[in-house]
Amino acid sequence: MRFNNNFLIASFLGVATALRRGCSPDINSGSPMAAGTGFYTIVESDTIEIVAADFCTDVPTLERINHYPEATFSKGNIYRVPCRARNRDCARIQGSDKGYYTINEGDMLKGIAEDFCTSTENLEALNPDLIKFAPDDMPLGDRLKVPCSWN
Repeated sequence: MRFNNNFLIASFLGVATALRRGCSPDINSGSPMAAGTGFYTIVESDTIEIVAADFCTDVPTLERINHYPEATFSKGNIYRVPCRARNRDCARIQGSDKGYYTINEGDMLKGIAEDFCTSTENLEALNPDLIKFAPDDMPLGDRLKVPCSWN
């Protein structure tokens, strides 16, 4: 029994829950440039690379939509970001840019891929043993390895 408890404690130390950044959708500007974007307030631990990854974009795109370098990236500043609802989060594997997501009722591989800023092909490559049958008929409660680089 002692081995199982030690193993359980060790497994919790190896995975950290990532927290997705949220955004406030831009519903007032009416500008075509603002379509699908919103606002995010920079916090102390943020870097532009991590924020870009969490909002499924890249640094040059964030710089362009924020008129960089005029809009400096520092704590408290409000940045325009791609903004859409994401329903899933991951438990990050310590020392890795990957994490785990637990399959829930109604999950489809395409939706999971979109929430983790990747493709279904990449998820299949990360999980060859799990996705060996119909990709939208995955066993509930099983864990998928997913990209999880934002924390």
